[in-house]
Amino acid sequence: MDIVTVDLSPFATGADHASAAALEQARIIDTTCREMGFLLTVGHGIADDVKSALLGQMRDFFALPTEEKERISIAGSDCHRGYVGIAAEALDGALAGADDLDVARVGDLKETIDSGVHHGPDHPEVRAGTPLHGPNRLPDLPGFVDAWSAYFTAAVEASLRAHRGVALALGLHPDHFEHVGSAGGRDPFMYHLRMLHYPPISRVTPAPGQPGCGTHTDYGSITVLCDDGIGGLQVMTRGGQWVDIVVPVGHAVVNLGDLMAIWTNDRYVSNPHRVVNPVDVDRYSIPFFVEPGFHTRIECLPTCQSDDMPARHAPLVTGDYLLSRFDGTHSYRNEILAGGA
Repeated sequence: MDIVTVDLSPFATGADHASAAALEQARIIDTTCREMGFLLTVGHGIADDVKSALLGQMRDFFALPTEEKERISIAGSDCHRGYVGIAAEALDGALAGADDLDVARVGDLKETIDSGVHHGPDHPEVRAGTPLHGPNRLPDLPGFVDAWSAYFTAAVEASLRAHRGVALALGLHPDHFEHVGSAGGRDPFMYHLRMLHYPPISRVTPAPGQPGCGTHTDYGSITVLCDDGIGGLQVMTRGGQWVDIVVPVGHAVVNLGDLMAIWTNDRYVSNPHRVVNPVDVDRYSIPFFVEPGFHTRIECLPTCQSDDMPARHAPLVTGDYLLSRFDGTHSYRNEILAGGA
């Protein structure tokens, strides 16, 4: 099964988002996301050299001894930022609607650095004690922060382009999602950039049934993913078929998360997906997760409900949902998982 490619350039900041090109790409987005919430994209705005620079920095960091990587452990963060070691996160079964995340599960065969917008002590949400807001814990390697910052900036633009395309596809103003979470002067989105390393199975010994990245759905609205082209990502269609996703040079994956499925009354799907570790080579990927602002109330969009199609999901708040997912999947937040990590 081929994954559809969408051109996001008509949704670039400053472009005419009502152009014929934008409307045509929105039509493709709508048709595709009804069956599979995964797209290949071009025109996303993440330059190859920007991606390559961050991938290079990631390779250097993940090659360090474990004790050096643990100096920026996520366990030392008050806002879910820092290094997550191999098997310290268990995503298998973290699916939309799942309520069994309080059972022991084997951890994923991967390691990561979790990062986001750097919030200083004077940021209103930090002063208010809002979870998931605070400083990053990034590697102290020459050039790392610069490479991370350049990629982060480009990924924000890519995510805005994707949100505009989805909004137009849903019959909304292209900027709809940029404003929905910004009430009271708050940030409309939260951004979480993960830098992932999957070691080859020839160099590690997986436990029985241990996945590279277990079957899960993403939690937020949209994810933008670039990787090193090695492959290993697999996506389940609505019909239950697993499809291999290989990201060609110059492309990025855009996929939808649980909150977008709720917003759209399941018109669009948040697909389960997983990663299989390569046999003989390391794999690196850079997913950029976008969630509506922490305090945003998520409920069915007006264009996705009618008398014949009432809202299927109860309203919820972004922050509560994210914290419940993190609590169920990270060993530093979950004693049951910590016992098996």
